[in-house]
Amino acid sequence: MAMMNSFSLLKQYIWESSEKATKEEVFDPKVHLNYNPPSKKFTMRELLLRQSPAGSPIAGTVPFPLLSAEGVKAYRRALFQEDVIDKCASSPFPGTLVLRDAVKQSKFINDFWTHPETMRIVSEAVGVPLEVVMPTEIGHTNIQVEGTTIAQMASNLKVEPAVEKVELSDEERSYDPLKDDSAIIPWHYDSYPYVCVLMLSDTDGMIGGETYIKKGDGEVQKVEGPQIGHAVMLQGGEVCHLAARAKGVKERISTITSYRSKMPNVYDSSYITNVRPYADTNSLYPEWTQYRLRKLRDELTHHLDLMEKEEDPVQARKDIQNLVDQQIDYLQRTSRQMIDPEYTQQVLRKYGRPAYYDAPRIWETVQSLPAFERLASAADDERGWQPESIYWMDLLRSIETIRLGKPLHSALGTAVQEKTKRYYMGDELLRQGLNEAFLDYLGCSGIWELYCTI
Repeated sequence: MAMMNSFSLLKQYIWESSEKATKEEVFDPKVHLNYNPPSKKFTMRELLLRQSPAGSPIAGTVPFPLLSAEGVKAYRRALFQEDVIDKCASSPFPGTLVLRDAVKQSKFINDFWTHPETMRIVSEAVGVPLEVVMPTEIGHTNIQVEGTTIAQMASNLKVEPAVEKVELSDEERSYDPLKDDSAIIPWHYDSYPYVCVLMLSDTDGMIGGETYIKKGDGEVQKVEGPQIGHAVMLQGGEVCHLAARAKGVKERISTITSYRSKMPNVYDSSYITNVRPYADTNSLYPEWTQYRLRKLRDELTHHLDLMEKEEDPVQARKDIQNLVDQQIDYLQRTSRQMIDPEYTQQVLRKYGRPAYYDAPRIWETVQSLPAFERLASAADDERGWQPESIYWMDLLRSIETIRLGKPLHSALGTAVQEKTKRYYMGDELLRQGLNEAFLDYLGCSGIWELYCTI
């Protein structure tokens, strides 16, 4: 009997110790925040980039303190709970662990990102009032850690930030992410207008880990990576950027939350191209639809209020026509982005995940090949690829927009296209962020086979 009591006490002790180690804290801004405003903000004009319609002139910030040391540990404790790892982990890229939807398993993570003080901080950084795009985009976490499987990588994650360094070779010390293909995230635009990137790892001794921004003149500007507990804000939906792989440290953990402007009549440049291949579309698509419809509702309410005060009937007609045109485009993009997940996976199996994320560079490469114009022109003139697709009507509308000299909203940034250059279906599919359809189009037209000969 005494032995049984001893065993029960031991079992209870182990259980209580485990609970104490994994139970998350209650978010308290007085304890967990350590905010100081960014010392510098850089503008779209400074980067020689075109400011998006009604968007913020702020392109981004230098790193600034956001979480205290207690806040970092509390966040990591919440993030590494068994339920979070089991339900939220995937590995879409080699050597990278991704946690999505952790906010649905952790109250601490949700309360931190949605707290009024945190929202004030991120809004102040970019100069416009922001709101989280949707719950599934709160605290998207990229983890670079040792291991080849999810289980191996997860086993190396501890609440206490790793301080152990990794011995580097001379070649690794000369690492240049602009020449090396191993960037943790290649050149890309973010899926949403604004992002906050928060560092949860010790970066002392780290080589790499910076963000590089492509300027309007083709040059590249380096933004130093944030230290532990620091964050950067970036208008990532309008700024093409690259995240360099970190070397010299055991781990690099960054967590990202995406935002859009709360202001009415502000263009929302959101696409879900980057997340479709690995997101749970049963969660993503309903949240995407709901947030888009709420945005539409707010826009209609705002314009109704303005129209009730408008005394000029001619101006009122112009305003309503502009509103209708904008919302038609908005609703079409909402629908077009929800690609059948089976189609997405089919294309990924055939062409590979790297090709999906490298689609813009592939298109740029093939356009320089001698046979490109013949193959692309034949594909478009004969409509050999999905001849009944709604994308052909989209292509015609975009061609007319270019003829009129108007800017085209794009997943690759808003720009005015050259009238002298033919605009192909490949251009249109990339503009809409439909990388699955783009690769399918390349395969049908013979352009993919041409690319594979390089």
